[in-house]
Amino acid sequence: MNDGLVIRLQAFNMETKNEWMDRMRKLVEYWKLRTADDMNLLKSVRHANLEKLDIDEEMEAQLGQFAEKWEVSRATASPLLFNMCGISCCRAITMSGTLYRKPRKHTTFLQCGVILCHGQLLIFHGKLRERTGKEIPHIQHERQTAIDLQNCYIYSGLVTEGDLLYQNRTFDSNRPGHHALPRVYLEDGWTSTDEDTMTCFVIWQATRKSFFKSNEGTAGAGARQRLRYVSRLGVPGRSMVFKARSRAERDHWVMSVGMEIERLRQGEEVRLVDA
Repeated sequence: MNDGLVIRLQAFNMETKNEWMDRMRKLVEYWKLRTADDMNLLKSVRHANLEKLDIDEEMEAQLGQFAEKWEVSRATASPLLFNMCGISCCRAITMSGTLYRKPRKHTTFLQCGVILCHGQLLIFHGKLRERTGKEIPHIQHERQTAIDLQNCYIYSGLVTEGDLLYQNRTFDSNRPGHHALPRVYLEDGWTSTDEDTMTCFVIWQATRKSFFKSNEGTAGAGARQRLRYVSRLGVPGRSMVFKARSRAERDHWVMSVGMEIERLRQGEEVRLVDA
């Protein structure tokens, strides 16, 4: 190989590398602006609802838990946040952000990065810490696990109390009966006073399946029985608890994950059994 060809190949490789770097910079810039725009939209919708309902953030936390439909009938929801993009697959990534995850029932919450796409929930390491608890600066986010949403169920709200086990029991003499203290997040200025049960959602995955007889065709002589391998409800399964920063963010995640589960459903049957 002559020197001229080597020089041309090196120049081509440098040009290709520069193109890839330019694309990566544009993607980084896009996602930074996109994340900031989504947060500004969430703040604006929240502020508009607080003004319409004539309440403050403390009362919003109570209304989110116990309000009747007629009490929040004047509230509005943004079509840019709550849309049908998850079912229509108009974007490669349905939703992404930071959550706090408890992989097992008796463990503590750990911060992680979450990406919802193509019927899976991809979970990445959020922060690395030393044994003393000091954060280790790093730029690599290794994928920790991937949850297949094909046979999963999701629930949120007060029913997650049994999965939390350990809740915030801070006593505030100015607000008896309210256990959560006001919180502010410095990265984007978001504030929240919601209880732990109102910021959590649980993804439940069946760990047992069994055969179930089902009839095919019309009733009568033409009907035939077929064995199906279906999930069993009413037996212990795998529960993964996630915590968002506020009830508004939790509702956004629950809607997106729920739509993804509905899109993946293909008429799967379930079998109810005694505990």
